[in-house]
Amino acid sequence: MAQAKKHLWANMIHSVNDIWPLIQVIFEHNDLVKEASEAIQNIKVDFGEKTEEASKIIKFLNYKNKYELEELGIADRIETILEVNKVISKRDMMIQLEEKCQNMKLVVNRFFDKFEVLR
Repeated sequence: MAQAKKHLWANMIHSVNDIWPLIQVIFEHNDLVKEASEAIQNIKVDFGEKTEEASKIIKFLNYKNKYELEELGIADRIETILEVNKVISKRDMMIQLEEKCQNMKLVVNRFFDKFEVLR
């Protein structure tokens, strides 16, 4: 009986040793997701109303004729719109990153829920 217990514990320790590097990776992912979430929140604060302003500027530029744009000092409407559109593109990328972080949080949290049972 004692020999069977030793064998069982040896197998369990071996199994834990095999998966421990993977568990460490999940802990690292969790830390990275937290950092990314904080960075996303900071970007949201920095962006503030800029995306709404960018959309308004694009509409404004689209409704002006060549002479009105020249009076405003805008030589190339398309180049200016592309430049302003970068703000909107960055916001869209941030939204995608936020969604991926949320998905990663769900997966990591599911793992931790299952891992808690093993503790």
